[in-house]
Parts: sequence; structure tokens; C-alpha cells
Amino acid sequence: MAKFSVFLIILFLLVVGVLAFFNKDTVNLTVWNDVMYEVPVIGLILISTATGILAMFIIFSIRDARRFLSNWQFTRRQKKDLKIQESYARGLDAFFACRYEEARDLFDRVIKEDPSHENALLRLGDIAFNEGDYAMAKEFYTMAKEIRPGSVEVLLSLEKIFEAQHKWKESLKYLDTILDIDDENPEILQKKRDIYEKDRKWEDVLEVQHKILKCDLPDEEEKEEQKKFLGYKYELGCRYLETNNTDKAVKTLRSVIKSDKDFTPAYIALAEAYLKDGNTDEAQDVLMKGFEATSSLVLLVRLEDFFITMGEPGTIIDLYQKAIQKEPREVKLQFFLAKLYYRLEMIDYAYETISTLDMSAYDFPDFHILLGSIYQRRSQHERAAEEFRKALKADKPLLVPFCCSGCGYSSKDWAGRCASCKSWNTFILNTHEICKPKKRQSSS
Repeated sequence: MAKFSVFLIILFLLVVGVLAFFNKDTVNLTVWNDVMYEVPVIGLILISTATGILAMFIIFSIRDARRFLSNWQFTRRQKKDLKIQESYARGLDAFFACRYEEARDLFDRVIKEDPSHENALLRLGDIAFNEGDYAMAKEFYTMAKEIRPGSVEVLLSLEKIFEAQHKWKESLKYLDTILDIDDENPEILQKKRDIYEKDRKWEDVLEVQHKILKCDLPDEEEKEEQKKFLGYKYELGCRYLETNNTDKAVKTLRSVIKSDKDFTPAYIALAEAYLKDGNTDEAQDVLMKGFEATSSLVLLVRLEDFFITMGEPGTIIDLYQKAIQKEPREVKLQFFLAKLYYRLEMIDYAYETISTLDMSAYDFPDFHILLGSIYQRRSQHERAAEEFRKALKADKPLLVPFCCSGCGYSSKDWAGRCASCKSWNTFILNTHEICKPKKRQSSS
């Protein structure tokens, strides 16, 4: 390149020399008003050329200076960004390792270098939130919101502060703001639904659940949400029942049964609604139809209480016997029939029924307790004591009446919804092998 430049300069000088040899004339060059100089033509050419070269030199020098300054600023900004990125990455590592002091120092460095670093502000807010300093967390989240007002992450961060403080009204305000941005976000709708559920606002819960079901959900998730929809409708029916609005309770609970004929709690609640109105025939009809549809022992026990209260024990005995005829190997039915006989003080029938049971495969306390009680009523005290001792030595803990078929949660009282896993229609009678309690692992 240098040789080529020298060649061009020499060529230029040769051309100028030739032009100077053939053009010896002069011209008048006016510099100012009356200031005039007589210069050779070739001199004018050289002056013009030199002026052009100087102008180009100045232009290119300015361009190169600007380019150099821009590159210098870009390099400096790159180094700064790299430093910020490195500090933020180290801060994240410390944050996820729960080393909050170290993470806080690193995120503070990021903010000093870049006060508009939204993610660092959010992580500082998360640290304060995890430490229970909600006021400081809110301050950091608010600063992030000023930078990006429409950020869903920022709005959710502010929402979780109010949710943690059980300030449902403020929490719902932020969720509604997010839904204004994305009105078909199932996760946000579910959070909104859960808040209404905590406040037992079942009508609002159902309204939100309708919107969730309209979202584009995977098949399995849609099925689960449909189950929840029926559960919430059942809760609304129970709410109407609690407030003595039996007409709405009946209408709501009937719609639940229409949608799912195996929804046992709805039959029980509907029967209670009819009983509250003094309509015993309808209550009996509902429980009977429910048992025919579900074969649920829970409904059979409810029918037992119902007919004994109504002074018709023969009807429930007949129901038990018919059920046993359909399933003669069903130990649970025979066991509960024996308990019914004992409850009605029909001791000989109770003994005859329980004596026919083959309990060699099972060893649960209620069987021994019932048999011991029968022996005691028959004045066979030694046998009674032996059965009570067996109940105490049984491998399983004392059996409670009900348990959740989903999670194994046990309760002495029946409920339409499990208090542990929050599932509906899962409570069943806890007989021997149905709900096994988890054994503790022995420490070695």
C-alpha cells in the first residue's frame, strides 16, 4: 500500500511538472477587495490542490477522532456491562444458595453502576421479602415498577407482599392489573381464584373458575379444573345451606349431581337441605338414589342414622342384607351390619354376623373392640378381655371412621372436602386395608 502511495505521488509530480512546462502564463488572484496577486497557472492549481488536500485531511481527522471516541466509549461501556453482568451473576449464585448478605452486597454494586437495573432491584426485593422485611421489599419492587410499569414479574412481586400480609383487596388489585395486560393467563386467574377461596367467596370463585376453563389448558389440567369447578359449586351449595337459603342450595346441589352422579358429598348435603325444610321423603329418596348410584358406604352409614332416627331400623337392616347378597365376600358390609346389630342391642344377631367373618387376613382394632363388646354384653368377660387385649396389640393404630382415598388423611368426622389435599369426594370409611398410615422409618 505504501509503495502504491509513493507511486501516485511521483505520478502527480510528473503531471504537475509537465503542466508547468507547457503553462507558463500567469493569472490575477484576488484575495480580498483590492488585494490581488499575480500567480502562475500551475501555482493556482497547486494551491487549489493543497487546499483540497488540507480540507480532506481535516474532515478525515474529525471523522477518525469521532470514530475513536465512539469506539472508546463503546469499549468502556462493554467493560462496565461485563462488570455489571459478572456481579449480577455472582449475586444470583449467592441468592439461590441463600447467602443473602453476600447477594445483597453484589446486587448493591450492580445498582450503583446501573440504577435502572430492574432485575437487581427485584432480587434485592426478594431478599427483603424472604427475610420478612415487607416494607423494604415493597420499596425495591416499587423502584422496579417505575422502570417497567407493565412488567408482569414486577406486578406479581408486589402482589405477593400483600398476599403474605393477607391484604386480599390490594393483592387482587395487582392481579387485576396483570389480567388487564393478559386476560387469559391461567396462572394469574388461579391465584385470583385461590384468594377468593381463602375468603370463602364461592360465587366469585365460580366466576373466575369459568374463565379458567375457557383458557387453553392441557387435557389433564382441564379435567382437574373441571373437578374443581364441581367442588366449588358444591361449596356454594353448602354455603346456601348454612345461610338457610335452601331453595338455592337444592338447585345448586342438584346441578352438581347432574354433572357427576358419583359426587357423594352432594347427595349428603342435598338430603340435609331437604331435612332442613322438613321434607323427609325427599331426603330419603336422595340418599337412596345416591347409594344406588355410588354404592358408597358413607351414604349407607348416613342412611343408617336416618332410618334409626325415623324409627325404621328394619329398613336399613334390609338394605345391608341386600348389599351383602350382591357382594357376599365384602367383609366391610358384614362388619358394619354387625355394628348395626350391636347398636340396636341385637346382640345375638351381632355375634352371629361377626362370627362368620374370616378376619385371619386382617388385624385391626375395631374388629376386636366390637367382638369384645359383644362378649361383654353376653357376660363372657374373659373372652371380652382377650379381644380388648388384641385390640391394644393390633399392628395398626386405632382405626378412625373416615379417611381420604387420595392422600390417606384420617379424621373422626366426615367431610365433603379433604382438609389435607383439598380434594372433594374422597372421604371414605377407613376399614382395615383402605387407608394405611405411613410407618415411621426407624433411625439407625
